[in-house]
Amino acid sequence: MKVFISADIEGVSGVVSWAQASPEEPEYQRARILMTEEVNAAIEGAAAAGAEEIVVNDSHGPMTNLLIERLSPAAQLISGTPKRLGMMEGIDDSFDAVMLIGYHARMNSGGVLCHTYSGRVNANVNVGGIDSGEFYLNAAVAGSFGVPVVLVSGDDVLAREVKAVNDSIGTVTVKEARGRYAGKCLAPVRARELIRSGAAAALRRAAEIPPVTVQPPVELRLTFVNSGQAEAAAIMPRTELISPNTVLYRAESAVECYRAEMAMVRIVGTL
Repeated sequence: MKVFISADIEGVSGVVSWAQASPEEPEYQRARILMTEEVNAAIEGAAAAGAEEIVVNDSHGPMTNLLIERLSPAAQLISGTPKRLGMMEGIDDSFDAVMLIGYHARMNSGGVLCHTYSGRVNANVNVGGIDSGEFYLNAAVAGSFGVPVVLVSGDDVLAREVKAVNDSIGTVTVKEARGRYAGKCLAPVRARELIRSGAAAALRRAAEIPPVTVQPPVELRLTFVNSGQAEAAAIMPRTELISPNTVLYRAESAVECYRAEMAMVRIVGTL
């Protein structure tokens, strides 16, 4: 059995501030250790359930957060950016299951550190009529290869977001949101216990969990924080400005939709 793990940091227990998620800040060093250990818990759970190959993709910011010297030897690590599939780099149809560890809720949802790829750029991301966060977009990319997301860890707002899309996906809640910048967090040891057991349980029933799929053509509507950002994004071919701060892109697949979203965020991020 082959398992893909995409790891973010904002959904890790104890992480409630951008200072903890930003490499230039002192608190970041503690947070990346917490992130690495939650990923290790998922790796251990997957291995206990029979995973023979585990690939971890570092998916936060610079994508060089996970401490490889602390990573379980049962896994291999994809590190660095830019990557053609970003948070899902390395996924293909050879995998049996995907786990999203340390994830967060979509922008303006009320979750801890909620955003969708970039809170400075994206006010909302809508895919095929569904207001979407990173969970949905990344799950759709996995689904385009026929691979199900079987487990997602993060806060309670994210858990509800996941269940609204596919109730059979396992969730592990490691903190309860008390606002965008506050949360009621489990002790790290307890969070890891739940992730470890949740990963094993989810993987054992992976065959029962359907992939998240989006039928093409896929309409991507990106609403930006301001109109200047939307005007810059609309420079990209096949992109239409449909309101002062919203663009429309029609993709032929979930993967193209994902890459278009990443490209526009990068274009706007240079302003």
